[in-house]
Amino acid sequence: MTASHTPARQTPPATALRRTLSASRAQAASPAKPASQTTGRALTSDHLLQGAQCVNILHNGQTYQLRATRYGKLILTK
Repeated sequence: MTASHTPARQTPPATALRRTLSASRAQAASPAKPASQTTGRALTSDHLLQGAQCVNILHNGQTYQLRATRYGKLILTK
């Protein structure tokens, strides 16, 4: 009887991964926890975008782009 050896999975370094945040408008409007408990206030995506498909957000000296897709998702990129 021989023991089989399975090699451990190797994961790429965290710096190699590019992450985007995607949430549907319905998810953003009704989070699992009330927004008042997590952030203090809640804004709708319509309020942020004001009819545009894309808006730039300045945060700590860097510009982020919040974009609404045609499928109702939101994407935040740096």
